[in-house]
Amino acid sequence: MRILHIGPVKMNDGATGLTQSIRGFALSQAEIGLEVGLLSSLPVSQGVSKKQWSGVCMLSGLRKRHRNPWFISRDWISRIRKEFGTPDIVHFHSTYVPFNIALARRCGRAGWPYIITAHGGMRKVAQSIRKTKKTVANILFFRSYIKHAEAIHALCYKEAEEIRSRFSVERMFIVCNGVDERLFNIEEKLKPAKLGSFSNKTDLMLGFVGRVDVYVKGFDLLFKALSELKSRSNSFSCRLFVVGPFHTKKDEQRFNSTVESCGLNDVVKYLGPKYDDDKWRHFLACDVFVHTSRTEGIPMAVMEAMSLGCPCLVTPQTNMADVVREGGGWVTEPNPESIAETIESIYEKKDLLKVLGQRSRELMRARFTWRQIAEQLAQEYVKISQRTVK
Repeated sequence: MRILHIGPVKMNDGATGLTQSIRGFALSQAEIGLEVGLLSSLPVSQGVSKKQWSGVCMLSGLRKRHRNPWFISRDWISRIRKEFGTPDIVHFHSTYVPFNIALARRCGRAGWPYIITAHGGMRKVAQSIRKTKKTVANILFFRSYIKHAEAIHALCYKEAEEIRSRFSVERMFIVCNGVDERLFNIEEKLKPAKLGSFSNKTDLMLGFVGRVDVYVKGFDLLFKALSELKSRSNSFSCRLFVVGPFHTKKDEQRFNSTVESCGLNDVVKYLGPKYDDDKWRHFLACDVFVHTSRTEGIPMAVMEAMSLGCPCLVTPQTNMADVVREGGGWVTEPNPESIAETIESIYEKKDLLKVLGQRSRELMRARFTWRQIAEQLAQEYVKISQRTVK
């Protein structure tokens, strides 16, 4: 079976979950014997590095942005046929990407069935961000894009529920993200990142690795919680480091101003983006991984942290609550009071963190490797292929 993945994959984008998720799906499918291609929906200057996509056919992407991003030439179909062949299924990733929507129309005219993975972009909170623009886009383009898809792929049950209710989608299936098996033993090869004087006299080191979007990732809630804990007791020694690129310039300004206004300059440390082994070292440097998001699909960072033996603190909106609890982690409501109380309870059990981290790792190993996920997704592809042939 020949599968073509299309999505906004960036060069050396090792910090954000979308690229990691698309890469995981593509590589694992190639490993189980599918013929897999990737076409980035971003211009070449932001495209992907072929080194990290072994076994995947990398198609020539956009040379530059289209003047009218909602319209693309029919030559794209012949280009794909020439470089990759005729795909059995085209798998689009992300939501409001004009190139994806325009190419999906071309695929439909060519008789190529396609599916869409929204990666959280069709959920209620995500729809409320830039609401006016998305409402217009839904009416003009997006609902048609969804309507003509053979199926919508949701990463979890709650995401599927929200998509079904908001967009009246009937054809849908659920397959989670996965994790790279090499993470289970990476602690034997890498040492935790050194944080210098920041880690001195700290009883509990919290960490975050990923895209720094202040509102979506709930940093404002987390900072208020840490400020509250700091004001309660001078003896409570808890710090937080943050690794990853800022989503926008406004996020950088808001992040820094909130740290300042909450009086957390000595408690929170921003370390910038980290890649490859340096990224994994920073996962290993935290006692507890925190992800207090307002909305997600399935956060790759939480799955990676658990695979590396790091217990997690998450909100229900990450859609990882049940898995995190089963792995020995904690779930908190997305408000400063609940987050502060949960961190206090973690602090009281800090001597058990290594044991809980091992429990998290074994859960990931048993149920969430990319190979297991690839086989589940391949079964869904077969169902779609059989349906479209009829």
